[in-house]
Amino acid sequence: MTYCFVLDAQGSKLSPTKENRAWYLIRKQKAILKNKFPMVIQLKKEIPVAEIDSTPVHLGIDDGSKFVGIAVVQECKRKNKPLFKGTIELRTDVKDKMTVRRGYRRYRRYQKKYRPARFNNRSSSKKEGRLAPSIRQKKDSILRVINQLNKWIRIHHVSLEDVLIDIRALEKGHKPYKWEYHQSNRLDENIRKAAVLRDHNCCQDCGITNTRMEVHHIIPRRLNGSDSINNLITLCSTCHGHVTGDELHHSGRLLKKVKGRNISYNDAMHVMQGKSYLQNELKKIAPLSLTSGGDTANKRIDWEIDKSHANDGIVICNLKVKPDQCELKNWTIKTMRKRSSKKIESANGFHHRDFVKYTKRNGETYLAYITAIYPKKNQCNMTTIDGKILKRYGLSRLSLIWRFSKTYWL
Repeated sequence: MTYCFVLDAQGSKLSPTKENRAWYLIRKQKAILKNKFPMVIQLKKEIPVAEIDSTPVHLGIDDGSKFVGIAVVQECKRKNKPLFKGTIELRTDVKDKMTVRRGYRRYRRYQKKYRPARFNNRSSSKKEGRLAPSIRQKKDSILRVINQLNKWIRIHHVSLEDVLIDIRALEKGHKPYKWEYHQSNRLDENIRKAAVLRDHNCCQDCGITNTRMEVHHIIPRRLNGSDSINNLITLCSTCHGHVTGDELHHSGRLLKKVKGRNISYNDAMHVMQGKSYLQNELKKIAPLSLTSGGDTANKRIDWEIDKSHANDGIVICNLKVKPDQCELKNWTIKTMRKRSSKKIESANGFHHRDFVKYTKRNGETYLAYITAIYPKKNQCNMTTIDGKILKRYGLSRLSLIWRFSKTYWL
């Protein structure tokens, strides 16, 4: 089942209706199509304020680092009716792109030898309460989708699952005592020196002590290894040379020597660091209430709802009664970069990022969006909804479904 958002002639937000009913109103020329994915229509008449349905509408958000579940539920007099649910796929390539940009910037500065050195000249690095761009863009992506939904349907209340992750417990592998949280997990402010002190200035592979020691990342940084003492080991130069370039082959053996754990805390830290900013911005949209992951799991089990990000969004909504029907279309929402990497604007009426359908000669079809256009060959590259990359497919077999506008609703 799929619902359609409805606006009146003045842009007032009305209660959604089923898509079949919306297409009927369009055929009868009583409404016009404003947006196709998701479907939004605008009536050609104005509805008096007294006749507009004022039943409360709840928005539930299941926050995460890579996927975020959202759901809109209308609290009717007799039942709770889910109207929309979807999963936001967040970008995870921002840090890598910033690393490349930093390399370009440093290269340009190295060429300007006549310019005196400058320090702390970037305002973003001195701003108090600043969020890293890799985290900020994730929260802004969530807010962008919610603000768009708020233009199509009234939102009276927002419920957010408050993420509480104990990073120290993940690092230790058990719940620490209260006094252990006040103790540093390092032996020195210099993390290299701390690793050498922990290992008593002894190579942990061959046992030699009368040589200069080197500190080795067991899981290398290029493979998202953490820069913590649990991922460091002291080795002599000979042993260090043996494991360099083949770190994963030796990682299990070296982790046992230092009692380390191969765990990445990036996802947990991204959610924890940006949650205050997200909560403050959501309060500007509608009253906000927080819930816990335990309450969400208990409700989902009691209501016998399948586990998914979008279904968790339905459960998180501040409801006391089980929703009437949870079998809705699960939208996949992708927020794209504002700056496009396109080199060709359009070809044969198709634009970069258009959502299209490709039909093969055997009748098989692909739903995808265009990522590159080659006008000389009359071809294009596409990425399907499932993430499959299609290269050099002919434009003649394409049919336009919808023109891209800031966000993909698939």
